[in-house]
Amino acid sequence: MTASRRAYPAPLTLLWELVTGRRAVEHSGPLLGTFVRLPAPLRDAVRWILRPRRRFLFGRLRALSRDRVLSGPFAGMHLTGQPAAPELLGTYERELFDVVRELASRPFRTLINLGARYGYYAVGLARLMPAVKVTAFEGNDEARAQLESAAEANGVRDRVTVAGYCEVTDLAAALETDGGVLVVCDIDGGEVALLDPQRVGALTRATILVECHGPAESPTGPVMEHRFLPTHDVRRFAVEERVLSHLAAGVAEPWRSRMPRTLEALMQEHRTLPQSWLLLTPRG
Repeated sequence: MTASRRAYPAPLTLLWELVTGRRAVEHSGPLLGTFVRLPAPLRDAVRWILRPRRRFLFGRLRALSRDRVLSGPFAGMHLTGQPAAPELLGTYERELFDVVRELASRPFRTLINLGARYGYYAVGLARLMPAVKVTAFEGNDEARAQLESAAEANGVRDRVTVAGYCEVTDLAAALETDGGVLVVCDIDGGEVALLDPQRVGALTRATILVECHGPAESPTGPVMEHRFLPTHDVRRFAVEERVLSHLAAGVAEPWRSRMPRTLEALMQEHRTLPQSWLLLTPRG
């Protein structure tokens, strides 16, 4: 921001950042709390006012895809509720594409998804792994309903058990199973309290894919590495900005050619804290 713009009153500066796209109202800034409490139709209207090209293109993507993932390892999966543009495009968390394919090729019998939200990984991995049974933990009532709907829409409802908030005792009980277990965890910092092999001994035998959150002064990644290095091989995957070349060839045409910069903007995931993924594979 230039020195002259800093001289304007804060409300005008904020309005300028919103209109020009320098601040994403859905993800950061002082208006976030107010914005997320608005009714969904009003939020959509605000997005139309602030980002008319993006909202137009998002509408075209939903029409083109019919709310199915267009590329990536989960291509063809039907998304329910209000899918995000990166999920429809198939670029969501693309850092994990090779990991997802690798895990899908292993003979797991049980998948435990912590922080399943509306089922992107619970349902996506169930589609890729027809022999696996899934327990999906999600604390939000609305998200659980969408998860059940997504499992039904993708033909895996009989193999997906939907549960509420996961406590240590719930995790320990879910891990009491024979055969290979995969844990996929994305709980916004709660991984430190929950993924503790001192409290849940069966974690030492599970393969774990965990998203690590936290500010730079207290990152959770080193905590997870320290806990599991004695029993697991550790691989880290950093989050990266999206560019149009990350999108599979031919996806989202003709808008890819007509509105490339807008499409690239839709691919961004707007992560506000340092994040990375760890794949923890038990030795032996």
